[in-house]
Amino acid sequence: MQKWLRTHHIPLLLALMALSVIVAGGFVRINDAGESCPDWPTCFGTFGFDVSEADQAAWYESTEDYDSRGMDHRYSSFEIFTEWFHRLLATGSGAVVIAGLFMVHKKRDKLSDENWRAAIIALVVVIAQGALGAITVMFDNDSWSVVLHLIFALAYTGWLLYWWLIWLRDVDELPSWAILSQTHSSEEKKNFGIFTLGSLPVLLLGVWIATGEGGIYNQGCSVGWWQGWPLCQGEVIPDIMANMAVLAAWVHRVAVLLVAIWLVKGYLDLKKRLDGSAKYLQLIFGLATIGFLLNIAVGALYVILAGSGEFPEWLSLVHLSLGSDVILLFGLGYTLCHLNDNDE
Repeated sequence: MQKWLRTHHIPLLLALMALSVIVAGGFVRINDAGESCPDWPTCFGTFGFDVSEADQAAWYESTEDYDSRGMDHRYSSFEIFTEWFHRLLATGSGAVVIAGLFMVHKKRDKLSDENWRAAIIALVVVIAQGALGAITVMFDNDSWSVVLHLIFALAYTGWLLYWWLIWLRDVDELPSWAILSQTHSSEEKKNFGIFTLGSLPVLLLGVWIATGEGGIYNQGCSVGWWQGWPLCQGEVIPDIMANMAVLAAWVHRVAVLLVAIWLVKGYLDLKKRLDGSAKYLQLIFGLATIGFLLNIAVGALYVILAGSGEFPEWLSLVHLSLGSDVILLFGLGYTLCHLNDNDE
């Protein structure tokens, strides 16, 4: 236990905190609490979360910045708490980044310049992420702002894993699973980069659908077994020009199917190329592929169960978490290749 309390594990702690922030953000969304703190960095002009309906009304009247659901919409203390806690986690992450930067600076003579640059960039990205959080609030959680916020969150988390591995390398504690041959690093780096960027749009489109028009896009292909899934509006190819919701939902499903086929083929090709070597790269790719396929089942179940009356929003949170993990796994594979590529 004691070895995990060493300073070189600060970036790993930050990565776990960043994942928690992503999940917390998803929890805010499934509770329809994205606007429960309508200002930033305060919440209804306070730094607490226990804001009465009367105090909410007074704040709305004084600012004339009413909720997008209507002038009379009010939030419970729990709903406000979800957004307040999300912000608290993000703020805590920023504080720990500063602590990590301080520790690297303190040991500059023993650590690499690459470590110092990684710490600086982590601080810049977490500040940018905070600014995007403010923009998201300013634009009432419009879909594009939520998608942009998630992109930065994933980039930040991936960068923290990279910083962690650099720090481990600097103190000669790089684990065996993170050590690759020069040949494998050079050959597979591009492949993992392509699969990371190729899988990302599917996740982002799914987030855009989940948040678009207050979640109405979720029903673009209808709901329930057969009618809503595996068919779309009861058809293999629906009238995609009927409205944007149908078009977005159907395109998302087609993209998911194509990417799933691409990932399975990619894994089989990788396994053949490596022929038993670099087993951890194979494991990372395999886990990412399995996670993607499992997430298809989660998305299908989400639509099917909604046929009983309402969407099981906890499945939406699982869907987001799994999708994010897939991207981060591919990103980790790219990071390992980059770290061991001596040509860089």
